[in-house]
Amino acid sequence: MGYPIRWLNPTGIPHRKGGYPMREQAQLLEQMLAEARVCVNHVGEKAAKLQERQSLIGLEFVILEAVLQLGATWLGLILDSWAKNLAAEAGTRRRCQCGGVARWVKVRAKTILTLLGRVTYHRVYYHCQQCGQGEAIGDRQWGLEHTRTSRAVKELLAYLSANTVGFAVVAKDVCRTLRWPANWLSGKQVQRLAEPLGKSLTEAEVARVAGWWAKLTAGLSASLGEVPSPAMAQAETPQEQTETVPERMYVQMDGIFARVRGKEGKGSDFWREFKVGAVFWAEAGQHASKLAELVGKAKVAGAETVRVWVDRPKGPVTYVAGMILAADFGVRLYAEAVARGLERAKEVVVLSDGAIWIWKLAEEHFPGAIQILDFWHAKERIWTVAYAVWGQSSTKAKKWAEAQIENHLVQGDAAGLVAAIGKLPKIAPPPGQKKSIPEQAMEYFQNNAERMHYPEYRARGLEIGSGVVESSGRRVVGYRCKGPGMRWNEEGLTAIVELRTHVLNNRYDSAVANLREAA
Repeated sequence: MGYPIRWLNPTGIPHRKGGYPMREQAQLLEQMLAEARVCVNHVGEKAAKLQERQSLIGLEFVILEAVLQLGATWLGLILDSWAKNLAAEAGTRRRCQCGGVARWVKVRAKTILTLLGRVTYHRVYYHCQQCGQGEAIGDRQWGLEHTRTSRAVKELLAYLSANTVGFAVVAKDVCRTLRWPANWLSGKQVQRLAEPLGKSLTEAEVARVAGWWAKLTAGLSASLGEVPSPAMAQAETPQEQTETVPERMYVQMDGIFARVRGKEGKGSDFWREFKVGAVFWAEAGQHASKLAELVGKAKVAGAETVRVWVDRPKGPVTYVAGMILAADFGVRLYAEAVARGLERAKEVVVLSDGAIWIWKLAEEHFPGAIQILDFWHAKERIWTVAYAVWGQSSTKAKKWAEAQIENHLVQGDAAGLVAAIGKLPKIAPPPGQKKSIPEQAMEYFQNNAERMHYPEYRARGLEIGSGVVESSGRRVVGYRCKGPGMRWNEEGLTAIVELRTHVLNNRYDSAVANLREAA
């Protein structure tokens, strides 16, 4: 044929004195060509039967199945050749990891599941009498030690598990797409294969960010401009890198609860909080702020309508999520912001629902940032007070809440809002709590008064609603992990969320490639 086939040698090292055994190469190539001829004849015969009916779909399936079967056969032949070459280099004896000598025992067949289907290959098995352990040569090099599923299949299943609700659905879809028998893959198998990869990604991410943070806090080689990993920088699109970079970066944080399986059955289930963060650059959007128009008219009587366009995300929104302590989450979110170019931002905006742990992280990692209390959470808090005092079906509750929103909240008048709540009839605290709902709301608005200057924010085009991070919690955790009847153990839940975060951030391929290199 004239084509070089050195790729058939996995090591590139001559196997015997005098060079690579060309006769073995030729034999392997002839075997592959013979299998290809059988495949071509098979396709031709089936295509002839379809010719009269002009069934394009049928022809596609015939060729797809034939190509996959041929690929599986070729893969088995090449692995056989690779294993034979490795054994020739090792000889009948090889050094065992325990320090003893492992001896050639016999040739063993192994069937594995690959993207091409089931593949059987043969490799030499060595056994060490000193430690009693054995090893099939080649398995470790190819990522097949203690497993019968190829690395490529595991990575595919992990990717699909991050995007698809239900492991059984993933199994069914893969079998249907790759033309596999349905019994080749089950939902439980998909889960067992996907979760370890998610766990490895979590460990790698934690270790990498921790190492970077340690250097930064020690004042060594880290700086605000240092990206923790090349993979993290891939979130920025080519357009974002070449065009003028926006001046304003948004950082949003929130918590979302997921159900965790207890050790004593369903009655022992409990809920754990995932902290979720979103980072994105902003640009002027297409939505004009009504508040900005009002402010402009008030400043100059008879002036033309002032239009300020409210910010919207420019480029990708990237996420950080973890069932971890707030301090650890803060470091990971800060690392994400640095990776997205935090040092280039002239303004940083932190939007939140008002949780105390969020503002503490904002002060620690984003000092000087504009802190904004999410307008919709504040609005919801007013309605909660009204319902607690008069009941949800009360007309008086509706009238009072709408008046407070219009007269105080929209104007950013936290003091007036607190005063209005203080005048409400006294009610008892909820069971197990020391303060009533109105008292809790007064404390909430007092603590966040400096984060409620909504007319000023809108006049500058700032977003005042944390819709991005609210949807992030649902997108990263809720959609995939909070469906009806879903119950997780903590390790499995963390693994799937890590996989999903990498997929949504468009870093999955680079991250698993790094894992392969480290293996």
